[in-house]
Order: sequence, then structure tokens, then C-alpha cells
Amino acid sequence: MSVIPSDAKMGSTNLACRHCDTSLDLLEMRVIEAENISPNALFQCPYCTSCYYPEIGLLHTLRGDGQIEKEYFGYPVSLGGTQKRDLNHVTVGEHRPVKMHSLEPGYEYNSIYLLGGHRDGVDEEDWLPFDLAGTQTQATLGEDALISLLRTGPTEIAINATLREDRKSSFPIDLGDQLEVVYHATTQLEDATNPPWIDLLQEAQEAIRNGNTLAALPVLRSAVDNCLIRQMYIYLIWDGHTHESAQQWIDNLEDGYDPNRITIAKSGLKEITGERLTDGSYATLWDDFSQVVNERDSIIHSETSSELAHLDQSTAIEFYNTTVSLLVAAYDLFGFHNP
Repeated sequence: MSVIPSDAKMGSTNLACRHCDTSLDLLEMRVIEAENISPNALFQCPYCTSCYYPEIGLLHTLRGDGQIEKEYFGYPVSLGGTQKRDLNHVTVGEHRPVKMHSLEPGYEYNSIYLLGGHRDGVDEEDWLPFDLAGTQTQATLGEDALISLLRTGPTEIAINATLREDRKSSFPIDLGDQLEVVYHATTQLEDATNPPWIDLLQEAQEAIRNGNTLAALPVLRSAVDNCLIRQMYIYLIWDGHTHESAQQWIDNLEDGYDPNRITIAKSGLKEITGERLTDGSYATLWDDFSQVVNERDSIIHSETSSELAHLDQSTAIEFYNTTVSLLVAAYDLFGFHNP
């Protein structure tokens, strides 16, 4: 059982017990060995002592109140991850190394992106326009200032504020002015090990944030392949199979075909739950994800194309949300949320 007083709270991680529906608090992480959080190791809930696989704890958190299709982009997916909002000051014309306030021991940055910025001491009605500049780690402030946010180490970032060389005036912003910069960060445990599908989702988020939307689509499809197979495997272990018999059961789903998202979505779920992911209650969501796959295929198989189409960032984020929604829908059908 938990050694932390029941009324002591510091902030939730992204893992929740599917048995007692309690989110793992950061205080608990101080007494848990992060290297024990890994894909094939059961994790014991400190609140009810039940055991669950950590990735099931993540999917349980993502499912939340049962609304499957929602905004997932920006949410931390590394096992035991958290999210924080912070602000710091930087002087225009300088590069300032900073550490995030209250970064917990054993945690490091996973991703960072800008939320806002303004001149310090200026009334809100006089703030200059703040606009992202192609990526989520660079933004313009007014017409002449550029703010950049860089991750320089596992627990360190740097904020830069520069001015256009050909600016026409030192007003309303000039060298030496103080800026207040607000940013969002997701953090991850240094020593935890993620299953492949989580690492792939993180790669997709990072690519989209950096404006490299083409790189996101191939890994989104691979994430679905791996996550559906992982959920099937964990369900079979939960149902009494050994590792070997669970793997053999999955391998035998469709003769002549290696296991992938389609074999699980159609044959695996149908045999286990009586409902397919492809044409059941989540058929529309499956069709939406098929658009992601089609867009991915047009990129991978572009041998005869005269030019490569580039997704805009908002469409890539929509595709990411569709992908994660599908993974949560599978979790819902498997019934892991029913202890």
C-alpha cells in the first residue's frame, strides 16, 4: 500500500489504475523505482495493490470519462509522464539558460512549446501580437522580435530573444527590454521504458511541432499496428495465457498474414469481444483513420508523383488525434476499463 499520506497530493502523472480508477501522484513516484516501469512488467497500484501493465494505465487515463474522440495532441504519453506550464524572463538580445521550476527528481523534459510572450511591465491591452513562426518553439512578438525556445539538455532549456537586423525603429521593442515568456512542457521519467507505440507517438508529436508533418504519418500507422497487437497480447495474458501461447494465438489469427492492425481490428477483437473495430460502433473512426493511412501511402509510394504534397500543421494534428482516438476505442472494446 501507499506510504504517502492519503491527503498528500502533488500532481497527477498520466498513469491511472484500471481497478480503483486512481491516478498515480508525483509523490508516489518518489518511492517507485522508475526502471521497473517497462512494457512487460506488471506495476502494482500503491492505492489498491492491484497490478496492471503501465501502458494500460496510460490508456485508462486517455479514456478518462469515456469520451473517445477528443484532443490528445500535446498530452504526455511517455509512461509516468506529466505536463507543466512555466514562465521565465529573457532580455532582448540575450540567450538565457533556464531550468523549469519544480521539475521532479528522476524526470526530464520530453517536449516544450511556446504559449505566449509579452514585454514585462506593459498593460495587457498594449501587448504586441504573439504568433507562432512555423514551429511551436519559435514565435514572433510584434513585427521585429523573434522568441525561440530550445531544449539544451535533459533538464535544461534556453530562451532566445532577437531582433530583426533591418528593423526601422527601436520602438516599441528594443535591445535590453525584458520579456516574459510562457511555455508548456511535457516531462518523462529518465529510467522508464516505453513500448514502441508510445515512442512512435512521441516522434509524431515532435515532428508535427517542428513543422515536419511528412515525418509524422508513417510513424502514426506503425503506432497503431504495435498498440493493437500489444493490447491483444495483454488481454490474452490477463485471460490466462502464457507469453508463448498468447504470441502463438496472435500469430494464428489469419493464416499467411503477419499480425498487424487489421488482423487485430477484424479477427482478434471479433473473436474476443464479438465486435470488430472496423465495422462496429467505431466504424466511422476506423474510416477516419483509413484517411491517415491513405495519406501516408501517398507519401511512401510517391514513385510516379511529380511533387510531394505537404500537410498543414492543423491537419497533421487532426490526424494525430484520430490515431490516438482509435487506440482508445480499441481499449474500450477490449474492456480493460471493467476490472
